[in-house]
Amino acid sequence: MEEQLMNWIQHFQHMGDHEALLNLREACWPVVETLIRELVKENEPEKADELRQKGMERFPFIIGKYRQEVQLPIETFLRNTYRFYFQQVMREK
Repeated sequence: MEEQLMNWIQHFQHMGDHEALLNLREACWPVVETLIRELVKENEPEKADELRQKGMERFPFIIGKYRQEVQLPIETFLRNTYRFYFQQVMREK
């Protein structure tokens, strides 16, 4: 699966392949969803919805910043990047 993810990332980054982006979002979103659940308290479902919406909107930008040559696992990259982004979003409110 990791090899397929790297192929999709390369296709998206170099060719703007929309189908590759959709495949990436589908494969990677569970990592982001888990992070949302960790960051948001159970009694704040509206905050989770907001993070979900903003996270989806930001996904192309974030995945576009991934660098394969760094050899950081994609899951670690997504968790770290989205954690930073979501903390900024939550501070804005």
